Amino acid sequence: MYVVTGEQMRRIDEAVISRFVPGITLMERAGEGIFDVIEEYLEPLDELSVSIFLGRGNNAGDGLVVARLLAERETRVMLHYLHDPKEFSPDAFKNFAKLKRFRKNSTIEEYYLYLGDWKKKVSEVLADTDLVIDALLGTGITKPVKGRYAEVIDLMNDSGLLVLSVDIPSGVNSRTGEVMGTAVRADMTVTMGLPKVGSFFYPGKACTGGFRVVDIGIPEHVIEAEGLDLFIADSGQALEDLPERDPEAHKFRCGSLLLVAGSRRYTGAAHLAAVSALRTGCGIVYLAGPDSIRPVIQTLAPEIIFLPQPETESGSISPSALDGLLGEVRFDALALGPGMTTEAQTEELVRELVRRVEKPILIDADGINAFEGRYGELADHSSDKDMIISPHSGELERLTGTAVKGQPLERIETLRSLVGGTGITLVHKGAPTVIAQPDGRCFINAGGHPGQATAGSGDVLTGAIGGFLAQGCSTAAAARVGVYLHSRAARIAAEDFSERGMVATDCVYALGHAMSELEDDYRYW
Repeated sequence: MYVVTGEQMRRIDEAVISRFVPGITLMERAGEGIFDVIEEYLEPLDELSVSIFLGRGNNAGDGLVVARLLAERETRVMLHYLHDPKEFSPDAFKNFAKLKRFRKNSTIEEYYLYLGDWKKKVSEVLADTDLVIDALLGTGITKPVKGRYAEVIDLMNDSGLLVLSVDIPSGVNSRTGEVMGTAVRADMTVTMGLPKVGSFFYPGKACTGGFRVVDIGIPEHVIEAEGLDLFIADSGQALEDLPERDPEAHKFRCGSLLLVAGSRRYTGAAHLAAVSALRTGCGIVYLAGPDSIRPVIQTLAPEIIFLPQPETESGSISPSALDGLLGEVRFDALALGPGMTTEAQTEELVRELVRRVEKPILIDADGINAFEGRYGELADHSSDKDMIISPHSGELERLTGTAVKGQPLERIETLRSLVGGTGITLVHKGAPTVIAQPDGRCFINAGGHPGQATAGSGDVLTGAIGGFLAQGCSTAAAARVGVYLHSRAARIAAEDFSERGMVATDCVYALGHAMSELEDDYRYW
């Protein structure tokens, strides 16, 4: 699914309105979509009390459609106007006029937040409200929220009630994710047409809550004409990327991964990455690590085939392992880096492996550190082999000399520029993780979780991506499905152990549950 800025969405809306359907029709579809979400979660509607806070733009018009649809179902609706209705946008005013036949002898109540002691009245109404709908400000906000709007947002946030925001939480910049002074903290955001960039980047993401997209009937060719190249890595994309599995396949046909990882100091990194790869469905994982860690690995995970390697005095893999690694096993993909250390001799081994291996390669952690200041070498190697790198910001800066800072779109453009003209798929780990592909497309991970900020989490991701790379996925597909399942597993683990209490091992085992969810969509009996 595409991701857009508020400006891009407005251009798309204008193209649809000028060529296909009037704006009032799009507004009706938006309101119907929001109503459907409310009905899905909060039945029975005739026992519900809903407060809708209205600005004066089209966002308010969507809220007025919702008010009418709720009133038709005998929901008690309290409309809170921040402006005289005469100031509504043209389409919003049309929906205000439609409400006339419901305002008499109906469950609709109206309150004017520009007259008298409105704060006291709003507080009284909220005390008898089940759901708050934020239809104050849309995606065009560029200045700090002040005055009455800021006061109303504070009342909504302090109410302790369920809050649903229309399109984007009021006060969140749709382009940058910034909170413009103050912003609504929504439990659910229902966005129109296409999701907005600001909903996926902090602090805006923290205000968004659950997320739903309403299809308002925008023709695909109108969207494509905008030339969009930013997407979401979500469950739908992961389902497209998930490799098919032949029911008659044996383990070697399900992919074999050579994982070069670990050291005497960092045994856990190798273990986490190897088991993670197996959890993705990879048929066989060969873990090449220093001989001294063999007892630990084989005790923790007998499913791993451990390949003991000669080691340096400090307990990392020695360069003398090179010929044995290249000749000992047949493998479909190589993943290397977790826990290997920055021992100079081991870094030499890493660079030679990357140079000589012809299979698809995933480089992470200390594998990336081995190329500090040598990004040009990696780019050259990627011209004749499929390659993924998965750095966090510090690793990426050491590798390329480029600091990834600034606002979301600046970050995305920096990543895009780094992989342009190369064969590298770049997984930039962060909040959120962004995948930059050599073809210019970038994917934002929609499902990141704060619980992933724990030691070993990156090793789990290495295994997940590497496992799919070995199963025959393209570098882009392996990165997308691996990132999605890794974050989904973190959410599942947090349900059992909490955001603070979960550890990387919990994510490894939750990968199986995340895979099961995704595979359910294949089943038809």
